[in-house]
Amino acid sequence: MSKGIMIIGTDTDVGKTVVAGGLMHLLLKKGCQAAYFKPVASGDVTVAGVSVPADPAFVEAVSGFHEARRLVTPCFYADSLAPHLAARLAGRPVDPAVILKSLDDLKKRYEVIVAEAAGGLMVPLNDEGFLQCDLIRALGFPCLLVARAGLGTINHTLLTLRAARDRGLNVRGIVINNAGDSLIETDNIAMIRKLAGVDGVFVLPRIDDMEPDRLRPGKIRDVFERAIEISGIVAMMEDI
Repeated sequence: MSKGIMIIGTDTDVGKTVVAGGLMHLLLKKGCQAAYFKPVASGDVTVAGVSVPADPAFVEAVSGFHEARRLVTPCFYADSLAPHLAARLAGRPVDPAVILKSLDDLKKRYEVIVAEAAGGLMVPLNDEGFLQCDLIRALGFPCLLVARAGLGTINHTLLTLRAARDRGLNVRGIVINNAGDSLIETDNIAMIRKLAGVDGVFVLPRIDDMEPDRLRPGKIRDVFERAIEISGIVAMMEDI
């Protein structure tokens, strides 16, 4: 059976997709049959004149992974809006059954699934109150939490951990993303390590030129090879 991990975040734009892309690169480099899965995605980019989901396009550019869009992103909405609103405007509600069918198909073909959530845990995915955390529980994967390094992250990280645990989610590790060496950031990292109650707290240093029009996949891969593999995320995946 396939194993997997769900990459969650303390908020939107904390770097979940960056972590997913780097992790996919490392797994594929090790020869692992790994697949990226973004069950709900809002926001597109244009590739060869075609509208495609922005996050899977980023992961493909960084890792080289490619698979049919209907499997990787079964619920895709072009508008860069909250998922429930994008789905409402598109007239296509998020359908958990479609998501689970796509995941089952991926599991038949890949050893490891690197899944990525849309936004934070309490983000609604439809107008009926089906939340991101409900979907994560249905998928059954342990979680890797991505957090910011700067001011406010201790509160956001601990609140997200509490919400995850209250809903029966297993957070196996934390990635503190885009970290520098300021007093605030180094103290935040130390306090999260002390208070989070999670064995694996990993630090991803700041990566420049992350804007899509200046994307340099080679640099991102290099940073992950030096920072994340050494810190043990791939080893953690082997223990899931």
